[in-house]
Amino acid sequence: MRVSTAPVPALLTVQSTHLTTDYPSDVLPAVLAIAHKNLSAGHQRYQHGQLSQAQQKFTTALSYYTQAQATVGIGKSLSGLSAVHLQLGTVEQALADSQAAVAVLEETSATIDYAIALYQLGLSHGAMHHQPQAERYLTQALALFEALENREYENEVLLHLGQLYLQQSQFTFALACYRAVLDSLMQEPIQENSQRQLKQVLSLMMQLCAQTKTGPIAVASFQTLLEQHIPADASQQIARLIQQLGQFHESQEQYRLALECYAQALQTIPPVAIA
Repeated sequence: MRVSTAPVPALLTVQSTHLTTDYPSDVLPAVLAIAHKNLSAGHQRYQHGQLSQAQQKFTTALSYYTQAQATVGIGKSLSGLSAVHLQLGTVEQALADSQAAVAVLEETSATIDYAIALYQLGLSHGAMHHQPQAERYLTQALALFEALENREYENEVLLHLGQLYLQQSQFTFALACYRAVLDSLMQEPIQENSQRQLKQVLSLMMQLCAQTKTGPIAVASFQTLLEQHIPADASQQIARLIQQLGQFHESQEQYRLALECYAQALQTIPPVAIA
């Protein structure tokens, strides 16, 4: 099974925890403290690509949350395990974990954690090539993230939906997803934490244009999209990002893609006035 190489999104956390337990009041805080510590450590290991350690931490957190009957903690731990298994390529287990997370969190008020569980479930179905189910759960997650005004996760879902539509040759829907991400990113100054998504959506849009049209027409099509969405004061920064994409493709000996990126970078830089 091919392991996804897409950038790994952060697993967001919330403070609320639903409890129904018979633990003595003097024992429960210690149990939950261990669970919270392991959950946080699992997120950190996951972000640094230390998947085996992340799996261990999430598993430990799940055990302690289960002892405490902390429903939201259980669901968050399962979502973390699903993300780890998805990156490890054990997609059947990723699917099982995300299904369990959705079932656990569905009746809670932890909306963002439920949305993350739906997102993980959509990704797991996508990895299993269950396209209708993937679209269904990703769309549900998108609606919740939109309601929560969580742009980072909203954009992540749109990027994956776009890739899903692209796989099905539904180019109009794919382009709509990518343009929505670009619109969202351009509403605020480009920050370090949004550069990854921006580089990814630019790369995906270039691939889409190249897949639907070839030669100079593809370049013109992509350039038109940039002109529609990118303000003039951001052009140089966008050009640098596209140049970085070109350097990556060149390092992978993907010279045609590298040349396309360099050509786009040159076209994106605004004309220099000569005195």
